[in-house]
Amino acid sequence: MSLQVYMAKPNPAGKDKTGAGVPKPEQLVAEWVDVKNVGSESIRFSTIALHHTLYGARCESTDKTECYWQGNGDETLKPGEVLRVHTGKREHRDLLSGEDDGNVSWRAFAGRGNFVLNNRCGDRIYVTWRNHAGPQLQDDASYDPNPPEGAILKRAGNKLVPAPVYAW
Repeated sequence: MSLQVYMAKPNPAGKDKTGAGVPKPEQLVAEWVDVKNVGSESIRFSTIALHHTLYGARCESTDKTECYWQGNGDETLKPGEVLRVHTGKREHRDLLSGEDDGNVSWRAFAGRGNFVLNNRCGDRIYVTWRNHAGPQLQDDASYDPNPPEGAILKRAGNKLVPAPVYAW
């Protein structure tokens, strides 16, 4: 395996409480997924894509996924580097909190005007890529319904779970 869905923040503070039902730009850039290169080879951005599962009205799986971000360019994600993909638009980068800005190697924006990740049903996030030999590769991790508001979920096995918060 080379790439891994490493962390995510699917339920930014206030996500479900927008007065007019329209997400605010600072909320959209606060929904994100981190992908980490855990392998020994660099992966070209143009081969990387993020997907998530689509659910029906009663949270039943539709057996369909949606690609909500596709990489481009000749740059590469080197071993050990982390790519953070924000749901919102690049022009709202200045609205990132310190926590959402984070210490990541690369940053991308899906450019969406609505939230992508599912809170009510939980979700499964997929990263796909091609290695130097050409076959399509994939990693995925899921999280449970109704993740805590504002929580950063970190990978544990094939699940994304709330990261412990330490008081100093």
